[in-house]
Amino acid sequence: MLVPCLLLLLPCQDPKAPGVPATVTALRVTLEAKAPGGNERLGWSPKGASVALRKEAEALRGEFPLGPPEAPKVAVELTRSAGSAHFDRLAVDCDRSGAFTDDERFTTVPKDNRGKWWSSFEATVEVPFGPVASATSLRNPYPLALWFVADPQEPDAPPALRWSRRGWHEGSFEWNGKPVHVLITEGEMDGVFTTADSWQIGADRQAMLRAESRNLGKHAWLAGQAFRATEVAADGRTLALESFDPGISEAAERDQADRLKADRTARRTAAPLAFGKDLDTALAEAQRTGKRVFVDFETTWCGPCKEMDRLVYTAADVVTAAADLIAVKLDGDEQRALVKRYEVKGYPTLLLLDGKGEVQRRLVGYQGVAAMVQFFAK
Repeated sequence: MLVPCLLLLLPCQDPKAPGVPATVTALRVTLEAKAPGGNERLGWSPKGASVALRKEAEALRGEFPLGPPEAPKVAVELTRSAGSAHFDRLAVDCDRSGAFTDDERFTTVPKDNRGKWWSSFEATVEVPFGPVASATSLRNPYPLALWFVADPQEPDAPPALRWSRRGWHEGSFEWNGKPVHVLITEGEMDGVFTTADSWQIGADRQAMLRAESRNLGKHAWLAGQAFRATEVAADGRTLALESFDPGISEAAERDQADRLKADRTARRTAAPLAFGKDLDTALAEAQRTGKRVFVDFETTWCGPCKEMDRLVYTAADVVTAAADLIAVKLDGDEQRALVKRYEVKGYPTLLLLDGKGEVQRRLVGYQGVAAMVQFFAK
């Protein structure tokens, strides 16, 4: 069943003006809050937020804002069950009442992940719009994933609870006699929707869930027609959008936006750049030969690292430029001492070192073929 929407034909404009259609169709779509269920999930999620925790007796407590400024903060409390060596219980003030009820207490089994202990939870917090005590105020369900990571190698690190939004708001409207599905979700996790947040559109619901997320300030395409959002309600329950002509075709725009095109079409080499795994060995060889050392700090979960392995380190120009270097790959989750020594804050982190291990150059994040050739140049 399609969600009702309002279609308005705006006044005709000059059809000769570039990028302006003769008529613009404006729509207002009603949206419903959704939480992932079964195999439903978005292909991305906002960057996780962090809640500073303070130690109080045997508990870790904190709070974080979510929703309009007048909404009470969300209180959280981490504790250990009897006999547990790790935090396995989390209380979340989901209804903003100021107290934890029995159904606001969650339990998990902490898991060892590459030497760190992860305690993961799921909860749904209410985001009120209007007086919190009022029975008529809107309370948006806000599904959360929350996790606490204890690192035995960093016992004095300030404790923090991390969290991310799991849900979205979705609706549908009719276009040229066919349903169109649309969703909005947060780019900035504050519980209030603005044009800084994100949206997706699709010809069917699964296509909508798989679609590439984009900022609400940017238009989206459906079957060659461009749509743009013009207004979003702060509570995320209505979205105004319109069809329009951006003055460029969908294919041409996609081609212009393809940031990896040059790397994908780069000339390949039969043997990709060869990496060692031991920095001490590489530095000893550098001192004997006078060569520099190239270090790539990566992790198994780093998407950009995998893209560089596939597109950059197989490019002929990169392999040629690195011919006089000693290349080393280090897993940041395993080489913790080196991560601290070289102040690695993100992945991939790319370093050029001299024979003494001193940093000459540094780059962070995905780097294309041209950037790496320049990075390797003397």
